[in-house]
Amino acid sequence: MEQFEFLLSIGLLVFIILIFVRISLRIRKSGGSMATTLHGTMDSFYNKDKKKAVEMVVEKRSDRKLEEKSSSDVKK
Repeated sequence: MEQFEFLLSIGLLVFIILIFVRISLRIRKSGGSMATTLHGTMDSFYNKDKKKAVEMVVEKRSDRKLEEKSSSDVKK
């Protein structure tokens, strides 16, 4: 009986991870970023320092994307 409960919990965990990956891939295709998605879903697990660090990374990446977009617009 314990083995069944263990296998059931492992299966449920894998199912939840697959759902998360599928949703994040769908968001990424529509213009979102994986870092933004992870930050949004894991936000409640972070302390203040980790939240600030994640926000800095997300802002840095978004600035980089804006710079790339503006430089490609100038070339056209």
